[in-house]
Parts: sequence; structure tokens; C-alpha cells
Amino acid sequence: MGKLDFSPIADTTRRAEIVALLRRAILTGQLEPGQKLNELRIAEQMRVSRAPLREAMRELVQEGILTSIPYAGTFVIDVTAKDIDDAYSLNKVLDEFAIELTWKLRDQRFFDDLDRRHEAVKQATRDLDTTRQIETALQLHGLIYEWADNSVLLETWQRLTSRLQMYFALHQRARNEPVPSEDVHETYVRLLKGNDMRAAQRHAREHIDLDFEELLAYARSLEKRSSKGA
Repeated sequence: MGKLDFSPIADTTRRAEIVALLRRAILTGQLEPGQKLNELRIAEQMRVSRAPLREAMRELVQEGILTSIPYAGTFVIDVTAKDIDDAYSLNKVLDEFAIELTWKLRDQRFFDDLDRRHEAVKQATRDLDTTRQIETALQLHGLIYEWADNSVLLETWQRLTSRLQMYFALHQRARNEPVPSEDVHETYVRLLKGNDMRAAQRHAREHIDLDFEELLAYARSLEKRSSKGA
């Protein structure tokens, strides 16, 4: 477990900052899968009362990266290899469908937004900002869902992203790198701007599968470590 120290925060932005700090601690591995949150310690370090801290924790429970167990406390969600396999398998199917729905709806606004989001990912990568890189990468991948004109598909993607951010973070820890390479989305973006829908769909699947077995192996190692500590 990494050393966990939270800095004091201003009252005016308490809840949003608490949420951001907790999310960053989870995504960078300071708070590990299955770890219980020590409310008193975190509140003392942030110099906030426990009420806004609990509000922030409830928000992250709703988001899906924390779980609240009655009479036991609040924990970072456990991650299993099957969880990851299930999510990535669904992601591949959803991406293919979203690309198909979006394809004929693309226009210059789509391409411009695609470029803006891609540049945001690359900037976060250059900054070696793990949390921001994950957020911007999900925003980049979310564009096809926003343009697909299917509210159920968009809602499904939004629910899935809470899990994906955890898995993306684990993927980086499996690689022992804070962020992936800066050019990891170049082909994805180029194909989404091109004329071959099937090639874009095929690459989207390949992109999800990138180093997938390495991620599963890392998740299994976490499961074994957790079972030994139980």
C-alpha cells in the first residue's frame, strides 16, 4: 500500500475537492482495491469535518468506485479478473455499435471535438498526470456515444465508465507506468476521421485488447494477495 497523505483543502470547494482527492488516491493506488477508508484519518488530514467527507464518499459510491457495507464501512471496490473481462467484453460490443450509429452523423464539429479531446489526452500524458489522462481518455472514447443519438447506449456507457476508470488505472500499474504512450490513440482518431467504418470498428476492438492479458494477470495477482490477507 502506498503512503496516504491528504493535504488540507479550502471550505469553499470542499465536496468537489474531496471527491477529486479521493478519486485520485484510488486511481493512483494510494487507496487499493478492497481497502477500507479511514474516515477519521482522512478528515483530519484534509482538515474537514466528517459530514462533507461522507457526502463525497456517497458520491463515489454512486459513481461505482467505492462500496458501502452496512456496519462495516466504506471500501474501494474489489477488482477481479472476471470483472475486468466482463467490462472489456461489453466495451468492445458497445464501441462497435456506437461507431456504426455515429458514422453517418459525423461532420466537422465531430472531427474538431475529436481533435480537441485527443489533444487533451496527449497533454495529460505529457504531464504524466495519471488521473487526468484517464479522465480525458474516457472523454475521448465517449464522443462516439454522445454522437450516436441513442440515449440508452449513452447511459450504458456512462455507467460503464466508473468501472473503466478503475481498470485503466490498474492497467497503468500493471505496466508500471503513470500513463500510456502519447501516441496510443493516433490510429483510433485517424480511423474515426476516415472512410472505412469496419477498419475503425476493428481497431477499436484491438485498442481495448492492448496488453489485456497483462492486465488480467495483474488483477489475478491482486486477488491472490487479497485472499492471503483474508
